[in-house]
Amino acid sequence: MKMRKYILILPAVLALVHPSVCMAQDGGIAKNAELSLEDCIDITLKSNPAISASFATQEAQKNKLSQTKSSYLPQIDASANYSRGDSKSEDGWKGADNSYSSSINAKQLIYDFGQTGLSSDIQENSYYSSIADTKNLVVNTIYELKEAYYATLLAKQSKAVYEQSVEQYQEQLKRAKAYYQVGTRPKIDVTAAQVNLNNAKLNLIQAENSLKKSYHVLLNVMGVYDPNPQFTLKMNDTLPEFKLTEEEALDTAMQNRQDLLSYKLRLESARQNVKLSKTGYAPSISASGSYGWSGGDFPLYDRWSVGAGISVPIFSGLSTYNKVKEAQNSMMSAYYNLTSAEQSVLLEIKKAYLNVQDSRSKIPVAEITRKQAQENYELAVGRYKVGVGNYIEVKDAETTLSDAKLSYIQAVFDYILSIAALNKAMGII
Repeated sequence: MKMRKYILILPAVLALVHPSVCMAQDGGIAKNAELSLEDCIDITLKSNPAISASFATQEAQKNKLSQTKSSYLPQIDASANYSRGDSKSEDGWKGADNSYSSSINAKQLIYDFGQTGLSSDIQENSYYSSIADTKNLVVNTIYELKEAYYATLLAKQSKAVYEQSVEQYQEQLKRAKAYYQVGTRPKIDVTAAQVNLNNAKLNLIQAENSLKKSYHVLLNVMGVYDPNPQFTLKMNDTLPEFKLTEEEALDTAMQNRQDLLSYKLRLESARQNVKLSKTGYAPSISASGSYGWSGGDFPLYDRWSVGAGISVPIFSGLSTYNKVKEAQNSMMSAYYNLTSAEQSVLLEIKKAYLNVQDSRSKIPVAEITRKQAQENYELAVGRYKVGVGNYIEVKDAETTLSDAKLSYIQAVFDYILSIAALNKAMGII
């Protein structure tokens, strides 16, 4: 089959999935385990129920393919019967007679003008389409995993920023109290510092809650239940390089997108189904044979038979004609579905590629802003210490610094996720 050459073997990682050393006995993540992204991918491939269901569907399609091909083989059956009966005439009952019979029967399809072959090819396309669907599900699920993985790291780093903010406000409160006690600063500085510290603690509580939610979203994608996750995630501090051109990204997508392959296989099946529906006009030829034994008493008499038959359709009430028209319209629908999918992939690649460029360009700006905010904060604190500045300057500088840190962290993760989204659009993990 022509489309078979486009089927790629599932990535080696799928065949090498093994229970992770990071898994606990109860199926959760081992306490104090440190998981890399690769560890999480391994766990997902092993534990995600949607992926497991897709593999089961794939195997079911393989079994259906074997069923279709069974029509090529002889059909053999054996039977045995016993009966006892009597009949009544004018002279009365004749007396009961025994009847025995047994036989072995065989039937072999000789030629059906391509019906069985086309049915087998259509089912073969369905099987390979299920493989493509599984691979497509794996790519999409791994992207969901990356989203959850990096969202958890983002939440963790955001929490660290809020922790630093709390520490800074605690220091500011101590400083304001000390200056108030010696009479160099008014009481309002102490009150303002206490209010700001309380607000920072509220922000920290929200950040901690967001981190907990992120962990559970990550576990859900991996297909693992852990009511009290106590593992950590590894963070690669090196930003990924990006040198791909838009044309290369589009070419990669056209070669690797498994949903496009699935649409191509459906179109091929639709074309073959048109041919199959036309075989409704053609006859079928078969041969049969049997060997058996029968009689009223033992030993039984042998009997055998062989034969051949031809079935010729004459008129089916326009059923075959309408089946052909239905198959032709289904083929056109499959063609336009493939065209629509290709256009969607083109748009997805363009948007994902632009998002990578946009997110990458924001990182240097966010980094400069963070450094400047840090310098501004240190200047504001220094001015306050020597009595030149006021507390409002310190508060504004601290808020600006926290926002700048969060913006930089967000820019970095936006860039990493934009590359992950482009990889998904290209059909790769």
